[in-house]
Amino acid sequence: NQTVANQFFALIPANKITRIGDSSVRYTLVIDEEACNGLVGAGSEELNLNEVGLFMKNPKGSSTNASILVAYRTFSNVYKTSDFSLIFRWTLNF
Repeated sequence: NQTVANQFFALIPANKITRIGDSSVRYTLVIDEEACNGLVGAGSEELNLNEVGLFMKNPKGSSTNASILVAYRTFSNVYKTSDFSLIFRWTLNF
């Protein structure tokens, strides 16, 4: 997990990555009851979750790590609390 300028990054564990077929892979990101709760900005304002992206770390095997955005979605503002989890699923077809 990493934070960069109000952006939060999470590592998807191997058990949440599933090969669906010869040309498809499903990634499941679970933001559980304990994660991303009560986020506040620099001015003490409440921060909502309203977008999610899937990055792949260095998929081309470059000598310099270069992550790329492979999936992105916006959604209505969600103020995350410990009352619920959020689950995001992507299936990438090659």
